[in-house]
Amino acid sequence: MKKTLVLLMLLGLVAGLIVAAGCGGDKTTVKIPGGEEVTVEEDGGEVTYQTDEGEVTYETSDKPPTEADLGAPIYPDAEYVPGSGGTASATSPEGEFATAGAEFTTEDSYDDVVGFYTDELGAPMYEDTAMKEATWMLQINEESFTVVTVTEEGGEVIISIGRMAGTTGM
Repeated sequence: MKKTLVLLMLLGLVAGLIVAAGCGGDKTTVKIPGGEEVTVEEDGGEVTYQTDEGEVTYETSDKPPTEADLGAPIYPDAEYVPGSGGTASATSPEGEFATAGAEFTTEDSYDDVVGFYTDELGAPMYEDTAMKEATWMLQINEESFTVVTVTEEGGEVIISIGRMAGTTGM
């Protein structure tokens, strides 16, 4: 449990470290809560943590995720909202973890977008027609799931897609 908590805390720190990393190959020692020291090696969009318990490598990208990254189709001609998402992954001797997310918009009607996702994914798990919101939760397998949400706000339709996947060892 302690390992998992530390890994989750490190995952939270990784985003800031990667942004600060730039394109260098710097090596830094960081003291994390609990007093443990972690060696962080930064190389572009990849950060490797070395602890007494082993090595964990995180890689992130702020490029728009693909349908394969997201685990669900992207509505045709929907536009990616810049800065709304990306991908991140972690690898350690205990397993792997990956996450991807993005937000897209379209001027097509809410009903058309919900119809597309219903055809592709089946009936939504939740739909509030008065609020114009529909959600699908797809469990790809025991270690991977994707959530798709379609909402209408301010005259445009927003499609949010997020995926988490990982081996049970993490």
